[in-house]
Amino acid sequence: MRTNAVSNRFNLGSDSNFTLTLEDAGMQFRRMLFEDILPLWSTVGIDRVRGGFCESISREGRIPTSARRVRVTARQVYSFCEAARLGWNKTAAAACLRHGYRFLLNYSAPDGLLFHGLSDDDALVDQDHHLYDQAFLLFAYAHSFAHLQDEDYRRRAMLTLASLRERLGHHAGGFKDHTSTPYPLRSNPHMHLLEAALAWMAVDANPVWRMLADEIVALFKSRFYDPEHGVVREYFTADWDPIDEDGRSRIEPGHNFEWAWLLIRWSQATGGKIGDRAERMAAFAEQHGVDPGRRVAVNEVWSDGLIADGTARLWPQTERLKAWLALAEIREGEERWLAEQNALEACHGLLAYLDVDARGTWHDVMLEDGSFKTGPAPASSLYHIICALGELARYLQRQSGLGVLDRDLDRGEVQPQMPAGIVMGMS
Repeated sequence: MRTNAVSNRFNLGSDSNFTLTLEDAGMQFRRMLFEDILPLWSTVGIDRVRGGFCESISREGRIPTSARRVRVTARQVYSFCEAARLGWNKTAAAACLRHGYRFLLNYSAPDGLLFHGLSDDDALVDQDHHLYDQAFLLFAYAHSFAHLQDEDYRRRAMLTLASLRERLGHHAGGFKDHTSTPYPLRSNPHMHLLEAALAWMAVDANPVWRMLADEIVALFKSRFYDPEHGVVREYFTADWDPIDEDGRSRIEPGHNFEWAWLLIRWSQATGGKIGDRAERMAAFAEQHGVDPGRRVAVNEVWSDGLIADGTARLWPQTERLKAWLALAEIREGEERWLAEQNALEACHGLLAYLDVDARGTWHDVMLEDGSFKTGPAPASSLYHIICALGELARYLQRQSGLGVLDRDLDRGEVQPQMPAGIVMGMS
Protein backbone atom coordinates (compact mmCIF):
# COMPACT_ATOMS: atom_id res chain seq x y z
CA MET A 1 0.00 0.00 0.00
CA ARG A 2 1.38 3.37 -0.99
CA THR A 3 0.57 6.35 1.22
CA ASN A 4 1.26 10.06 1.03
CA ALA A 5 -1.99 11.04 2.69
CA VAL A 6 -3.95 9.48 5.52
CA SER A 7 -7.23 7.79 4.60
CA ASN A 8 -10.66 9.31 5.13
CA ARG A 9 -11.06 7.09 8.19
CA PHE A 10 -9.41 9.94 10.12
CA ASN A 11 -11.16 12.83 8.29
CA LEU A 12 -7.90 14.69 7.90
CA GLY A 13 -8.28 16.18 4.45
CA SER A 14 -5.55 15.87 1.81
CA ASP A 15 -1.97 16.95 1.31
CA SER A 16 -3.10 20.16 -0.37
CA ASN A 17 -5.77 20.88 2.22
CA PHE A 18 -4.22 20.06 5.58
CA THR A 19 -6.85 21.15 8.11
CA LEU A 20 -6.02 18.86 11.02
CA THR A 21 -5.61 20.65 14.36
CA LEU A 22 -3.78 19.39 17.43
CA GLU A 23 -7.12 18.95 19.17
CA ASP A 24 -8.43 16.95 16.20
CA ALA A 25 -5.36 14.75 16.35
CA GLY A 26 -5.69 14.32 20.10
CA MET A 27 -9.26 13.10 19.74
CA GLN A 28 -8.40 10.74 16.90
CA PHE A 29 -5.47 9.30 18.82
CA ARG A 30 -7.53 8.96 21.96
CA ARG A 31 -10.26 6.99 20.22
CA MET A 32 -7.75 4.66 18.59
CA LEU A 33 -5.91 4.16 21.87
CA PHE A 34 -8.94 3.32 23.99
CA GLU A 35 -11.14 1.61 21.41
CA ASP A 36 -8.57 -0.33 19.37
CA ILE A 37 -5.00 -0.41 20.71
CA LEU A 38 -5.37 -1.03 24.44
CA PRO A 39 -8.16 -3.63 24.12
CA LEU A 40 -6.01 -5.64 21.71
CA TRP A 41 -2.68 -5.45 23.53
CA SER A 42 -4.22 -6.09 26.97
CA THR A 43 -5.83 -9.32 25.74
CA VAL A 44 -4.18 -10.85 22.67
CA GLY A 45 -0.91 -9.16 23.60
CA ILE A 46 -0.62 -10.94 26.96
CA ASP A 47 1.14 -14.29 26.82
CA ARG A 48 -0.72 -16.28 29.46
CA VAL A 49 1.15 -19.48 28.63
CA ARG A 50 4.76 -18.28 28.65
CA GLY A 51 4.30 -15.21 30.82
CA GLY A 52 4.98 -11.59 30.06
CA PHE A 53 3.86 -9.97 26.84
CA CYS A 54 4.18 -11.05 23.24
CA GLU A 55 6.84 -9.72 20.88
CA SER A 56 4.35 -8.80 18.15
CA ILE A 57 0.81 -9.29 16.85
CA SER A 58 0.03 -10.23 13.26
CA ARG A 59 -2.68 -8.64 11.12
CA GLU A 60 -4.77 -11.74 11.88
CA GLY A 61 -4.47 -11.17 15.61
CA ARG A 62 -1.96 -13.95 16.20
CA ILE A 63 1.12 -13.86 18.41
CA PRO A 64 4.34 -15.67 17.46
CA THR A 65 5.81 -18.60 19.38
CA SER A 66 9.31 -17.35 18.71
CA ALA A 67 12.28 -15.90 20.55
CA ARG A 68 11.59 -12.89 22.75
CA ARG A 69 13.43 -9.93 24.23
CA VAL A 70 12.76 -9.65 27.96
CA ARG A 71 12.77 -5.84 27.91
CA VAL A 72 9.64 -5.77 25.75
CA THR A 73 7.66 -6.72 28.84
CA ALA A 74 9.20 -3.83 30.78
CA ARG A 75 8.07 -1.45 28.05
CA GLN A 76 4.57 -2.90 28.09
CA VAL A 77 4.37 -2.51 31.86
CA TYR A 78 5.09 1.21 31.44
CA SER A 79 2.51 1.42 28.65
CA PHE A 80 -0.31 0.11 30.82
CA CYS A 81 0.70 2.40 33.68
CA GLU A 82 0.48 5.35 31.29
CA ALA A 83 -2.84 4.05 29.96
CA ALA A 84 -4.27 4.16 33.48
CA ARG A 85 -3.00 7.70 33.95
CA LEU A 86 -4.76 8.69 30.73
CA GLY A 87 -8.08 7.27 31.94
CA TRP A 88 -8.06 3.58 31.04
CA ASN A 89 -9.41 1.09 33.57
CA LYS A 90 -7.03 1.16 36.54
CA THR A 91 -7.90 -2.34 37.71
CA ALA A 92 -7.14 -3.81 34.29
CA ALA A 93 -3.92 -1.81 34.11
CA ALA A 94 -2.84 -3.06 37.53
CA ALA A 95 -3.48 -6.66 36.46
CA CYS A 96 -1.36 -6.14 33.34
CA LEU A 97 1.57 -4.63 35.19
CA ARG A 98 1.54 -7.28 37.94
CA HIS A 99 1.52 -9.95 35.23
CA GLY A 100 4.52 -8.26 33.64
CA TYR A 101 6.29 -7.80 36.96
CA ARG A 102 6.22 -11.54 37.69
CA PHE A 103 7.84 -12.20 34.33
CA LEU A 104 10.53 -9.57 34.89
CA LEU A 105 11.37 -11.07 38.29
CA ASN A 106 11.68 -14.53 36.73
CA TYR A 107 14.20 -13.25 34.20
CA SER A 108 16.29 -11.01 36.42
CA ALA A 109 19.56 -12.04 38.05
CA PRO A 110 19.87 -12.10 41.86
CA ASP A 111 21.60 -8.70 41.68
CA GLY A 112 18.52 -7.23 40.00
CA LEU A 113 19.85 -6.90 36.45
CA LEU A 114 17.58 -8.02 33.63
CA PHE A 115 18.57 -10.78 31.22
CA HIS A 116 18.22 -10.04 27.52
CA GLY A 117 16.88 -12.81 25.30
CA LEU A 118 14.79 -15.99 25.41
CA SER A 119 14.51 -18.80 22.88
CA ASP A 120 11.16 -20.00 21.56
CA ASP A 121 11.02 -22.45 24.49
CA ASP A 122 11.94 -19.67 26.98
CA ALA A 123 15.49 -20.82 27.64
CA LEU A 124 17.94 -17.98 28.25
CA VAL A 125 19.87 -17.55 25.00
CA ASP A 126 21.55 -14.31 26.01
CA GLN A 127 22.52 -14.09 29.66
CA ASP A 128 24.35 -10.84 29.08
CA HIS A 129 23.10 -7.68 30.78
CA HIS A 130 22.51 -4.80 28.40
CA LEU A 131 22.47 -1.19 29.61
CA TYR A 132 19.51 -0.51 27.31
CA ASP A 133 17.47 -3.24 29.00
CA GLN A 134 18.26 -2.03 32.52
CA ALA A 135 17.10 1.48 31.61
CA PHE A 136 13.67 0.15 30.69
CA LEU A 137 13.53 -2.03 33.78
CA LEU A 138 14.11 1.03 35.98
CA PHE A 139 11.57 2.96 33.90
CA ALA A 140 8.94 0.25 34.40
CA TYR A 141 9.64 0.13 38.13
CA ALA A 142 9.17 3.90 38.45
CA HIS A 143 5.79 3.92 36.76
CA SER A 144 4.65 0.78 38.58
CA PHE A 145 5.58 2.40 41.89
CA ALA A 146 3.65 5.53 40.94
CA HIS A 147 0.60 3.45 40.03
CA LEU A 148 0.55 0.93 42.90
CA GLN A 149 2.67 2.59 45.63
CA ASP A 150 4.24 -0.81 46.32
CA GLU A 151 7.59 -0.43 48.09
CA ASP A 152 8.88 -3.57 46.40
CA TYR A 153 9.27 -1.63 43.14
CA ARG A 154 11.44 0.98 44.84
CA ARG A 155 13.51 -1.71 46.56
CA ARG A 156 14.06 -3.53 43.26
CA ALA A 157 15.00 -0.28 41.53
CA MET A 158 17.63 0.56 44.14
CA LEU A 159 19.11 -2.95 43.84
CA THR A 160 19.22 -2.65 40.05
CA LEU A 161 20.83 0.79 40.12
CA ALA A 162 23.53 -0.34 42.56
CA SER A 163 24.34 -3.38 40.40
CA LEU A 164 24.32 -1.24 37.28
CA ARG A 165 26.94 1.09 38.72
CA GLU A 166 29.04 -1.80 40.01
CA ARG A 167 29.02 -3.95 36.87
CA LEU A 168 28.61 -1.46 34.02
CA GLY A 169 29.90 1.83 35.39
CA HIS A 170 32.54 3.56 33.23
CA HIS A 171 35.55 5.20 34.88
CA ALA A 172 35.09 8.40 32.85
CA GLY A 173 31.36 8.69 33.52
CA GLY A 174 28.30 6.95 32.21
CA PHE A 175 28.07 3.24 31.56
CA LYS A 176 29.40 0.48 29.37
CA ASP A 177 27.04 -1.10 26.88
CA HIS A 178 27.04 -4.82 27.87
CA THR A 179 28.59 -6.85 30.64
CA SER A 180 30.31 -9.19 28.15
CA THR A 181 30.82 -6.81 25.19
CA PRO A 182 31.17 -3.36 26.72
CA TYR A 183 32.27 -1.54 23.55
CA PRO A 184 31.48 0.40 21.46
CA LEU A 185 29.85 2.74 23.92
CA ARG A 186 26.46 4.18 22.93
CA SER A 187 24.53 7.32 23.76
CA ASN A 188 21.08 5.81 23.19
CA PRO A 189 20.91 3.60 26.33
CA HIS A 190 21.96 6.63 28.36
CA MET A 191 19.05 8.55 26.90
CA HIS A 192 16.62 5.95 28.20
CA LEU A 193 18.43 5.85 31.52
CA LEU A 194 17.86 9.62 31.77
CA GLU A 195 14.20 8.98 31.04
CA ALA A 196 14.08 6.44 33.87
CA ALA A 197 15.88 8.80 36.27
CA LEU A 198 13.37 11.57 35.50
CA ALA A 199 10.50 9.16 36.10
CA TRP A 200 11.94 8.25 39.50
CA MET A 201 12.59 11.91 40.38
CA ALA A 202 8.86 12.53 39.98
CA VAL A 203 7.90 9.92 42.59
CA ASP A 204 10.89 9.49 44.92
CA ALA A 205 12.90 12.13 46.77
CA ASN A 206 16.01 9.94 47.01
CA PRO A 207 18.87 12.07 45.60
CA VAL A 208 20.37 9.14 43.69
CA TRP A 209 17.94 9.76 40.84
CA ARG A 210 18.83 13.44 40.48
CA MET A 211 22.51 12.49 40.60
CA LEU A 212 21.98 9.94 37.83
CA ALA A 213 20.06 12.40 35.65
CA ASP A 214 22.64 15.15 36.12
CA GLU A 215 25.49 12.74 35.37
CA ILE A 216 23.92 11.71 32.07
CA VAL A 217 23.18 15.30 31.02
CA ALA A 218 26.78 16.27 31.84
CA LEU A 219 28.00 13.38 29.67
CA PHE A 220 25.65 14.49 26.93
CA LYS A 221 27.12 17.99 26.98
CA SER A 222 30.74 16.84 27.08
CA ARG A 223 30.66 13.75 24.84
CA PHE A 224 27.39 12.95 23.07
CA TYR A 225 26.60 16.37 21.62
CA ASP A 226 28.33 17.59 18.46
CA PRO A 227 28.28 21.40 18.72
CA GLU A 228 29.53 21.85 15.16
CA HIS A 229 26.46 20.25 13.60
CA GLY A 230 24.02 20.55 16.51
CA VAL A 231 23.34 16.80 16.73
CA VAL A 232 23.75 13.88 19.11
CA ARG A 233 26.28 11.20 18.16
CA GLU A 234 25.47 7.50 18.54
CA TYR A 235 28.70 5.46 18.88
CA PHE A 236 31.93 5.94 20.82
CA THR A 237 35.24 4.25 21.57
CA ALA A 238 36.17 2.90 25.00
CA ASP A 239 37.45 6.40 25.89
CA TRP A 240 34.25 8.17 24.80
CA ASP A 241 35.72 9.44 21.53
CA PRO A 242 33.15 9.58 18.71
CA ILE A 243 33.28 6.91 16.03
CA ASP A 244 32.99 8.45 12.57
CA GLU A 245 32.85 6.98 9.07
CA ASP A 246 34.98 8.86 6.54
CA GLY A 247 34.87 11.99 8.64
CA ARG A 248 31.14 12.07 9.28
CA SER A 249 28.74 10.51 11.78
CA ARG A 250 25.54 8.56 11.37
CA ILE A 251 22.73 10.59 12.93
CA GLU A 252 19.28 9.32 13.89
CA PRO A 253 16.63 12.06 13.59
CA GLY A 254 14.40 10.16 16.02
CA HIS A 255 17.06 10.22 18.73
CA ASN A 256 17.74 13.91 18.17
CA PHE A 257 14.05 14.63 18.66
CA GLU A 258 13.98 12.37 21.72
CA TRP A 259 17.03 13.95 23.34
CA ALA A 260 15.55 17.41 22.72
CA TRP A 261 12.38 16.40 24.56
CA LEU A 262 14.27 14.85 27.47
CA LEU A 263 16.67 17.77 27.89
CA ILE A 264 13.74 20.16 28.14
CA ARG A 265 12.11 17.88 30.72
CA TRP A 266 15.35 17.72 32.71
CA SER A 267 15.71 21.49 32.60
CA GLN A 268 12.12 21.97 33.77
CA ALA A 269 12.58 19.46 36.60
CA THR A 270 15.93 20.74 37.86
CA GLY A 271 16.38 24.30 36.64
CA GLY A 272 19.52 23.15 34.82
CA LYS A 273 20.73 24.96 31.72
CA ILE A 274 20.70 23.32 28.30
CA GLY A 275 21.46 26.34 26.11
CA ASP A 276 20.18 26.03 22.56
CA ARG A 277 20.97 22.32 22.25
CA ALA A 278 17.35 21.09 22.18
CA GLU A 279 16.40 23.68 19.55
CA ARG A 280 19.40 22.84 17.36
CA MET A 281 18.86 19.08 17.50
CA ALA A 282 15.18 19.40 16.64
CA ALA A 283 15.93 21.89 13.86
CA PHE A 284 18.60 19.63 12.32
CA ALA A 285 16.32 16.59 12.49
CA GLU A 286 13.42 18.52 10.97
CA GLN A 287 15.49 20.09 8.19
CA HIS A 288 17.60 17.08 7.19
CA GLY A 289 15.76 14.10 8.65
CA VAL A 290 12.18 14.65 7.45
CA ASP A 291 11.17 13.64 3.92
CA PRO A 292 8.81 16.42 2.72
CA GLY A 293 7.19 14.14 0.14
CA ARG A 294 6.20 11.41 2.58
CA ARG A 295 6.00 13.86 5.53
CA VAL A 296 7.82 11.45 7.85
CA ALA A 297 11.10 11.38 9.78
CA VAL A 298 13.55 8.91 8.23
CA ASN A 299 15.78 6.46 10.06
CA GLU A 300 19.26 7.88 9.50
CA VAL A 301 21.09 10.82 7.98
CA TRP A 302 24.75 11.77 7.93
CA SER A 303 26.07 14.65 10.00
CA ASP A 304 26.48 16.60 6.75
CA GLY A 305 22.72 16.34 6.19
CA LEU A 306 22.67 13.68 3.47
CA ILE A 307 20.32 10.71 3.80
CA ALA A 308 21.92 7.50 5.08
CA ASP A 309 18.75 5.38 5.41
CA GLY A 310 15.59 6.76 3.82
CA THR A 311 13.23 4.16 5.22
CA ALA A 312 11.11 5.46 8.08
CA ARG A 313 10.06 3.49 11.14
CA LEU A 314 7.06 4.39 13.25
CA TRP A 315 8.91 5.40 16.40
CA PRO A 316 10.74 8.52 15.06
CA GLN A 317 7.33 10.01 14.25
CA THR A 318 6.38 9.83 17.93
CA GLU A 319 9.63 11.45 19.03
CA ARG A 320 9.19 14.22 16.47
CA LEU A 321 5.80 14.98 18.01
CA LYS A 322 7.15 14.99 21.57
CA ALA A 323 10.06 17.27 20.73
CA TRP A 324 7.98 19.94 19.03
CA LEU A 325 5.36 19.89 21.79
CA ALA A 326 8.11 20.41 24.37
CA LEU A 327 9.58 23.27 22.33
CA ALA A 328 6.14 24.82 21.83
CA GLU A 329 5.66 24.82 25.58
CA ILE A 330 8.78 26.91 26.21
CA ARG A 331 8.28 29.26 23.25
CA GLU A 332 5.95 32.21 22.79
CA GLY A 333 4.17 33.96 19.94
CA GLU A 334 5.13 33.03 16.40
CA GLU A 335 7.85 30.63 17.59
CA ARG A 336 5.26 28.64 19.54
CA TRP A 337 2.95 28.59 16.54
CA LEU A 338 5.75 27.27 14.32
CA ALA A 339 6.57 24.53 16.83
CA GLU A 340 2.90 23.57 16.96
CA GLN A 341 2.79 23.34 13.16
CA ASN A 342 5.72 20.94 13.22
CA ALA A 343 3.95 18.93 15.93
CA LEU A 344 0.90 18.86 13.69
CA GLU A 345 2.96 17.54 10.80
CA ALA A 346 4.29 14.83 13.11
CA CYS A 347 0.71 13.88 14.01
CA HIS A 348 -0.12 13.50 10.33
CA GLY A 349 2.91 11.29 9.80
CA LEU A 350 2.12 9.10 12.81
CA LEU A 351 -1.51 8.64 11.82
CA ALA A 352 -0.41 7.09 8.52
CA TYR A 353 1.23 4.23 10.44
CA LEU A 354 -1.91 3.65 12.50
CA ASP A 355 -4.19 3.55 9.45
CA VAL A 356 -4.53 -0.23 9.19
CA ASP A 357 -7.46 -2.56 8.59
CA ALA A 358 -6.49 -4.73 11.58
CA ARG A 359 -7.34 -2.13 14.17
CA GLY A 360 -5.13 -1.89 17.19
CA THR A 361 -2.06 -2.86 15.17
CA TRP A 362 0.21 -0.62 13.11
CA HIS A 363 2.72 -0.44 10.31
CA ASP A 364 6.32 -0.37 11.49
CA VAL A 365 8.39 0.54 8.42
CA MET A 366 7.59 2.92 5.56
CA LEU A 367 9.73 2.28 2.50
CA GLU A 368 11.26 5.03 0.40
CA ASP A 369 8.46 4.83 -2.18
CA GLY A 370 5.85 5.54 0.51
CA SER A 371 4.58 1.96 0.78
CA PHE A 372 4.67 0.03 4.03
CA LYS A 373 6.69 -3.11 4.61
CA THR A 374 4.43 -6.04 5.40
CA GLY A 375 4.76 -7.77 8.74
CA PRO A 376 3.37 -7.97 12.26
CA ALA A 377 3.06 -5.00 14.57
CA PRO A 378 5.97 -5.00 17.06
CA ALA A 379 4.92 -4.69 20.69
CA SER A 380 7.85 -2.39 21.40
CA SER A 381 6.13 0.41 19.45
CA LEU A 382 3.37 0.77 22.05
CA TYR A 383 5.79 2.48 24.44
CA HIS A 384 6.51 5.14 21.82
CA ILE A 385 2.88 5.56 20.79
CA ILE A 386 1.37 5.93 24.24
CA CYS A 387 4.16 8.21 25.46
CA ALA A 388 3.58 10.56 22.52
CA LEU A 389 -0.19 10.53 22.97
CA GLY A 390 0.26 11.25 26.66
CA GLU A 391 2.51 14.22 25.87
CA LEU A 392 -0.06 15.56 23.41
CA ALA A 393 -2.84 15.21 25.99
CA ARG A 394 -0.75 17.00 28.60
CA TYR A 395 0.15 19.80 26.21
CA LEU A 396 -3.48 20.40 25.27
CA GLN A 397 -4.50 20.31 28.91
CA ARG A 398 -1.88 22.88 29.86
CA GLN A 399 -2.94 25.14 27.00
CA SER A 400 -6.67 25.01 27.71
CA GLY A 401 -7.03 23.88 31.30
CA LEU A 402 -9.06 20.87 30.12
CA GLY A 403 -7.37 18.02 28.30
CA VAL A 404 -8.62 16.58 25.04
CA LEU A 405 -9.06 13.22 26.76
CA ASP A 406 -11.53 14.82 29.15
CA ARG A 407 -13.45 16.61 26.40
CA ASP A 408 -13.73 13.63 24.11
CA LEU A 409 -15.58 11.23 26.36
CA ASP A 410 -17.14 11.82 29.75
CA ARG A 411 -17.64 8.30 30.96
CA GLY A 412 -15.05 7.70 33.64
CA GLU A 413 -12.58 4.86 33.27
CA VAL A 414 -12.57 3.13 29.90
CA GLN A 415 -13.17 -0.61 30.14
CA PRO A 416 -11.04 -3.02 28.09
CA GLN A 417 -12.92 -4.68 25.21
CA MET A 418 -11.69 -6.66 22.23
CA PRO A 419 -11.64 -4.58 19.01
CA ALA A 420 -13.96 -5.78 16.26
CA GLY A 421 -12.56 -8.24 13.76
CA ILE A 422 -9.75 -9.64 15.93
CA VAL A 423 -9.59 -13.35 16.73
CA MET A 424 -7.27 -14.50 19.49
CA GLY A 425 -4.71 -17.08 18.51
CA MET A 426 -1.08 -18.12 18.37
CA SER A 427 1.13 -18.86 15.39
